Amino acid sequence: RPSKMLPGKWQLFEYYYESGADLINIKEAELQLSRNTMLIEFYMDNVLTINENLKIEIFRNFNKGNWFRKRNFVTFTNNEKQEKYLTFQFDAGSEQLKLLKKDKKGRIDFFGFFKRIE
Repeated sequence: RPSKMLPGKWQLFEYYYESGADLINIKEAELQLSRNTMLIEFYMDNVLTINENLKIEIFRNFNKGNWFRKRNFVTFTNNEKQEKYLTFQFDAGSEQLKLLKKDKKGRIDFFGFFKRIE
């Protein structure tokens, strides 16, 4: 099951977001060139850490918290501000994780592709 594959470390290698009327795609080469990174670690006890320097607005203040899964959705909560949370549709395989978050109008806030790292 995909939810059983979530625990572990995941490194972002490509993502999309909408800006105005444009869909922006940031590929792995661009991330490496700009030295921008995002590492998400899901622990078995539902603790979550996010280490990133992308300056993506939705991840602001989400360094450590908890994660909860319901069907094909995963929700991140922030330990410092419990009222803050992010819910993503997700798909997880043994080597790849996809996280998708849309706004209320259906526009893509974040669609990220992650690879598992040791």
